[in-house]
Amino acid sequence: MTSLFTNTLLQNIAQLFNKADDYDVSINVGEENDSETFEAHSVILRARSTYFRTALSPNWVKRKNDKIIFTKPNISPKVFRKILKYIYTGDFSLMDDNIQDEFLDLLIAADELILPELVKYMEEYIITYERDWIQKHLANNIFVTSYKYESFTKLWKYFCELLAQQPNTIFTSSSFILLNKSILLDFIKREDLNIKEIEIWKNLIKWAREQEPKLDKKDFKGLRERLIDFIPYIRFFDITRDEYILEVQPYEKILPNNLNDELKKFFNSNDNSPPKNSISTRYPILQSVPNSGIISNKHLALLSSWIDSMDNDDHNFNLLNNHYEFNLLLRGSRDGFKVKEFHEHCVNKGPTLIVIKIKETNQIVGGYNPISWRSNNSWEKSDETFIFSLGKGKDFNDIILSRVKYGGISVYNSSHSLLGFQDLNWFEGTYKRNYYEKEIMKGRLCKFKVEEYEVFQVVNRLAQEDLEIIIRTNVFLNKSINKKDFLYDNLTELLVSENFPNHYMSDVSPVFLLSPGKEFFSWGF
Repeated sequence: MTSLFTNTLLQNIAQLFNKADDYDVSINVGEENDSETFEAHSVILRARSTYFRTALSPNWVKRKNDKIIFTKPNISPKVFRKILKYIYTGDFSLMDDNIQDEFLDLLIAADELILPELVKYMEEYIITYERDWIQKHLANNIFVTSYKYESFTKLWKYFCELLAQQPNTIFTSSSFILLNKSILLDFIKREDLNIKEIEIWKNLIKWAREQEPKLDKKDFKGLRERLIDFIPYIRFFDITRDEYILEVQPYEKILPNNLNDELKKFFNSNDNSPPKNSISTRYPILQSVPNSGIISNKHLALLSSWIDSMDNDDHNFNLLNNHYEFNLLLRGSRDGFKVKEFHEHCVNKGPTLIVIKIKETNQIVGGYNPISWRSNNSWEKSDETFIFSLGKGKDFNDIILSRVKYGGISVYNSSHSLLGFQDLNWFEGTYKRNYYEKEIMKGRLCKFKVEEYEVFQVVNRLAQEDLEIIIRTNVFLNKSINKKDFLYDNLTELLVSENFPNHYMSDVSPVFLLSPGKEFFSWGF
């Protein structure tokens, strides 16, 4: 009979991390003011790391007073302490110690010390639990770092797919012009970049001009040399005629002669068919929204079309033309699943989209509220409200859009768990068709448990950018009304006065210029 006392063995070895008195290695890490000396056992270091197995071999080591002296200036004390503890104890966590600032340094150190299982753990943890951190740092050093280190394969693949969905993260970054050619070229070669082709071209021109030495605007020869390898991967035939005239034609000197001839023929004729040898159009693939663990960018494009009162027709939504921003306000697994957390993060935030993943079935349901959620225990009506089902989110064959019935109650504002879309209440975990047109869940009264849910603030970029207010003011009051005097709630409600005194209203007649395609409104108060 054989017994394994592995746990006891590991506990005993772990005690050597803090309580031993027979260390035979001194490791000096860091530089100048940020340096520290750590004591360790060479036998444990060699057993746990192939790097130390080589570095501490008799042919390499330096000794002083029978102790091995080892120097590692490129690793900080904070990072090395965490890794040394892992080597001795197997204990490693990224959820404590406010260690976010050291994520990259930890990855690089684990790679250098040849601890592949630690690199794998950190990659999976960061991808799974640190989406906000990734979003914040993506365009800067973590993208470049993951490219440089071959062992960071999961991170590199994840970052590339993420950036393919939001290329402007790179193009608008202060680090963009610092990207080396090989990284940028690999990125431009992708067929799934979610951006208009002309924007890629304009940013490449910018990047090429800013490389050292910087180019004069008339130096087309230098510009051609820097961009010659990129040009075959630009979909020039996917841009508009106006874009070609404004942004491409001025640089025809850097394009191959045969390409110039084909472009002139294409844009000066009525034939919209590109040459047979032209590179195919980019097609953004279905990818997760960077700040969502439930839905994809394509889902958001579809939901955006529903917000614009369109149908389920695929022609009505486009990843590139989506003019809404979705700002994550709350994630259940991060912020909590109770009504209290919802009120802390989501009340008075304007239009919101709520997405719910149901436990066990993995069905994705949710709803759009064009009016701010409140805590006043009241019913609200809005014909723009809808609820939906995205099935299991894997395809678009089983989606259901259910708009509120005309004149029906759309949402209930509450300080307790009855808050919701009337038919759909995620805090109570119930669905019953009543006020909305179509059934999104099977059964007369459905009960469910929420695995995850997210709340997004919905911001209409067109409304923000293009809404202008022309004010005609009573000359006797001698007072102007500015955009800041109003609380924008909903286009159908126009603007609701927030700061302007009620008794002034009869003296003011503002005119509202809405987004392109909308009509002029005049509203007399």
